[in-house]
Amino acid sequence: MLNGRKQVLLQDEITATDGVQWRMHTNATVDTSAGTSATLKLDGQVMQVSILNAPPGATFSTSKAVRFSTDPTIPGVPTDQIDQPNPTVTVLIIDLPAGTYNLQVLFNPQWPGMSANDFVTPPSVELDSWNLDSHN
Repeated sequence: MLNGRKQVLLQDEITATDGVQWRMHTNATVDTSAGTSATLKLDGQVMQVSILNAPPGATFSTSKAVRFSTDPTIPGVPTDQIDQPNPTVTVLIIDLPAGTYNLQVLFNPQWPGMSANDFVTPPSVELDSWNLDSHN
C-alpha cells in the first residue's frame, strides 16, 4: 500500500501440460503494445498492469468478449440461444506455454501527483507463504 493507495498483485501457481490462457474482462480501453505491460484507461483514470517475472513467450493481447466456439454450453440454456453482446468489454489475455511457474500480475493505479518511482514492486512470495505482511 502506498500512502493509503493500493497496488494489487494477483498470483497463480500453474502446472500445465498444454498452453493455458489467463483472461480478464474490462470496460477500459486497453493498450498492449508494451508486451508484458498493458495500460488500461477508463473515465480519465489510468491503470498499469504488468506481468512480473514473465514466463518465456508470455505477453498481453486483447480480444472481444465473445464465447469461443469450443466453450461448453451453459447448463439449462438452449444451444441455439446466444450470449448477449458485450460491445464495450475488452478481454485482456495472457497466453501461457505449458510448464510449471508462478504467474504474477501487478495492477498499479496511476494516481494524480504520483510518479513511477512512487511504486514499489512487491517481492515474490510462494502462495502457501502469503499472509497479511508477506509483501511488505
